[in-house]
Amino acid sequence: MYYGVEKSTDMRDKRTVIKKFSSKTALLKWMKNSGGFTYDDPESARNYHRTFREGYELKGRVNKKDKIFNNRGTPTYPRNDNDNLASYLYVYGVEIKE
Repeated sequence: MYYGVEKSTDMRDKRTVIKKFSSKTALLKWMKNSGGFTYDDPESARNYHRTFREGYELKGRVNKKDKIFNNRGTPTYPRNDNDNLASYLYVYGVEIKE
C-alpha cells in the first residue's frame, strides 16, 4: 500500500493529512501538487511556514500497538493520530521520491 503524507513545517499545525493510494503513479501525481505556504495570507498570519508532501510504501498492515502511537507531544507542540502515523511511515516505510 502507498501512503501520502501532507504536513507543515509548523509543528503546532494540526492539519497533517494521510492519504492511501493503490498505485505508485497516483501517489506521484498527488505529490507533484505540493508546496506553498501553510496559510493563504502568511503576512497577516505572521506565519511563513510551508506545506509539503511525502510518499511512502508500506508492506503489510500498520501496527497500531507500536510505541510511536503513544506519543501525545507537549502542550505547546501537541501530536495527533495523523502525526503519529506519519512518524510510523517514516520509520517503517520506504520513502518514494518524485
